[in-house]
Amino acid sequence: MCFSAEASAGVAAAILPVGGYCLATAWRKARAYLLLAMAPLFFGLQQLCEARVWDAMNRGDTELARAPSLAFLFFAFAIWPVWIPAAVTAIEPPGRKRWAFIALTGMGMLFGAMYYLPVVTDGLGLHPVIVGHSIRYDFSAVALVRSGWWWVGPLLYMATTCGPLLASHDRHLRPLGIAFVVSGIITYAVFASAFASVWCFFATILSLYLTFVLHQLPDPTRTIEQSIPGV
Repeated sequence: MCFSAEASAGVAAAILPVGGYCLATAWRKARAYLLLAMAPLFFGLQQLCEARVWDAMNRGDTELARAPSLAFLFFAFAIWPVWIPAAVTAIEPPGRKRWAFIALTGMGMLFGAMYYLPVVTDGLGLHPVIVGHSIRYDFSAVALVRSGWWWVGPLLYMATTCGPLLASHDRHLRPLGIAFVVSGIITYAVFASAFASVWCFFATILSLYLTFVLHQLPDPTRTIEQSIPGV
């Protein structure tokens, strides 16, 4: 499969209207799902950022690629490990599981601090390059990546982004969690050198499933109409 500026921009153009539908549906049906409904919009914006990275790299201008690269990685490292567990927490009933999701949200913040802050603050820490038909981002500024404990980062990332979806009380979210895990494993096996770029691309496409999750929620306006005699 070939990835390019056109691919990223095309996916963004397709997913952004979906995000609008998800927000409108969550607002009408269950506002606790609003955080989750914003995910397609964020994925679309992330892909627009990578489209800009592609444009800059195709011109051979690595300096021009730096700002959109940092924006793309902000979503990958600072948004998703925090936003997903927080969004699932918002729809979870009170209980131990909800507290576990809150803890995962905190772990996501820790992950973002460990991965994103060094890339932002180290002027030499980010050098995106095109590998095959994908973009590889350089994380050499991240101390954990250079250590023997490099595997802790991917494990923590999977736990924060996939764990809440798999364990949510809303059983319709579990297939999405499974799809994220499977796509992550396949991406690492085939595109290990460009994992962040490729997995986020696949995750963007998978987020289309949220339209089904929100569609199946009961509509309170229809419930009220059905309860009124003669309506």
